[in-house]
Amino acid sequence: MPKKPRVFVSRTIPEKPLAMLQAECDVYVWDEDMPPSRPKLLDELAMSDGVISMLTEKIDEEALIAAPNLKVISNYAVGYDNID
Repeated sequence: MPKKPRVFVSRTIPEKPLAMLQAECDVYVWDEDMPPSRPKLLDELAMSDGVISMLTEKIDEEALIAAPNLKVISNYAVGYDNID
């Protein structure tokens, strides 16, 4: 059986879409009160195939270089100026 893709979710999201994602992927949700620190975000991205980020996470060139396996970036926010 093929390995499920790993998806990092940088904040809690509604239960129904999370359950749909968990059915297909290995999901790690950052459930702390504060957003992940920059080093923690880069560590998580380095291990992930996909990310659901919020406006608080800057997915810039440095983050993309740190995430060689990243295939999908989804932004759970209005706007997209936090993503290069």
